[in-house]
Amino acid sequence: MAMAMAVLWAAVVVLITILALFLRKWRNQGNDVKGLPKGCVGLPWVGETMEFMSYFSTSDPEPFVNKRVAKYGKVFKSHLFGKPTIISADAEFNKFVMQNDQKLFNMGYPTSFTEILGTYDMLMVNGELHKKMRGYAMTFLNSKKLQDYLLNDIDSYALLVLSTWKGRVVNVQDEARAYTFRVVAKQLISLGPGEACDSLMKEYYHLLNGIFSLPLKIPGSTYAKAVQDLLATVFSNETRPEDRMTNEQIMDYFLGLLSAGHISTATVLVYAIAFLTDSPKALNQLRKSEVCFPGTCVSVRPTGLIYSFHNKLERLLMLMSGPELQEENLAIKSNLKGQRLSWNDYKNSMPFTLDVIYETLRLTNISHGLYRTPIEDIKYQGYTIPKGWTVLAYSRAVHLDGVIYEDPLAFNPLRWKTMSPTINNFVVFGGGPRQCAGYELAKLEIAMFLHHLVTKFSWAPVEQDRKVYFPIVRMIKGLPIVVKDLKLPLS
Repeated sequence: MAMAMAVLWAAVVVLITILALFLRKWRNQGNDVKGLPKGCVGLPWVGETMEFMSYFSTSDPEPFVNKRVAKYGKVFKSHLFGKPTIISADAEFNKFVMQNDQKLFNMGYPTSFTEILGTYDMLMVNGELHKKMRGYAMTFLNSKKLQDYLLNDIDSYALLVLSTWKGRVVNVQDEARAYTFRVVAKQLISLGPGEACDSLMKEYYHLLNGIFSLPLKIPGSTYAKAVQDLLATVFSNETRPEDRMTNEQIMDYFLGLLSAGHISTATVLVYAIAFLTDSPKALNQLRKSEVCFPGTCVSVRPTGLIYSFHNKLERLLMLMSGPELQEENLAIKSNLKGQRLSWNDYKNSMPFTLDVIYETLRLTNISHGLYRTPIEDIKYQGYTIPKGWTVLAYSRAVHLDGVIYEDPLAFNPLRWKTMSPTINNFVVFGGGPRQCAGYELAKLEIAMFLHHLVTKFSWAPVEQDRKVYFPIVRMIKGLPIVVKDLKLPLS
């Protein structure tokens, strides 16, 4: 009996020793690398993943990174999604990562992302395959194609959606997704609005909810027909053999374009409307921008966002040319005299509309960051980034950095009158060879929808709503609003 107890205690001691050695090795992983950023790797196997995800299930994911930046600096180590990870909240470091994509870094998204998006989603692939896929996307999404072929469709689809809004409670999130889905379906497979398009959208959202293969295996289904359309029109026999893609690659590519082409844009549109709902002065300026300067008298009411920025706003307005800001959407509508919006209206007559879009993009942060994997050990800014680790260029932190943006949590489109959306401080569309191919389409869709919305309607929230960031950025209740005809005050 005594011997058995001794053996048992010996086994316990050995087990504890092994566990202690394992924990020590886990906590010290990479510490033999000179220049490795400071940080914590969290629990064995799990790392800090659970804490990271828990914050993204709330309306405020910032504390995860902010606490670590305060303790370790803007570049620190962690362990996320099963891999040792370097997280950067530093704008210059993130710029370096993007500019060296496919040179020093390859794509490095977690396995779980790949399983959801597909192995051959354009976001996941590297090298020549990515260049080929992006080239195909650019044939759809370049400015000339938008101007010559899609502009009128976008205008029509925006009016079609808004034609049903007056006098009822609207779920903005659902309506925005329907609008942007119709645009991308027309762009990709020449499928106009109607029952077939709505059926495709319904099956697509079934797919997103976890039914990954069923819609694709039903002969004659809308989804199957859409894929056949894609095969026939985009990757036809006229395509050079070396440029053709396999069916699996086409499927992932198609699903990726559907997702990137409408969910992200719809989300930004929802948040733009949400921010404008809470910012009546910004909404007023979006409709009509006129202002009095000190010492001059331009006959209308003052506008602009007042977030205790009175002095800053006054200085800003004095820097702008002329005594009067350019009138925006109501002036455009008046000049159209019943005609359609033109490319020139979008590019040259909507400066504040674009500022609203930029500010919404900055605050919304559809993608929290970019995941990359170093091809080799990399030294930068005194840090060593080990080969095979994950690098998370955390763009949220850059967009909400108080050093770059004054009062960074405030919705203040006027900040873009003196700032430029450059890769140093504004990476909502990525950068380098992986910059979003559809960024111009997204801005165009949002600008045209906002133009028609703010010149036709007024609206008010039905109930309080809040945003969450997991699994995607969204409003919990879909942003319900009640819509009425716009009644302008007499001038």
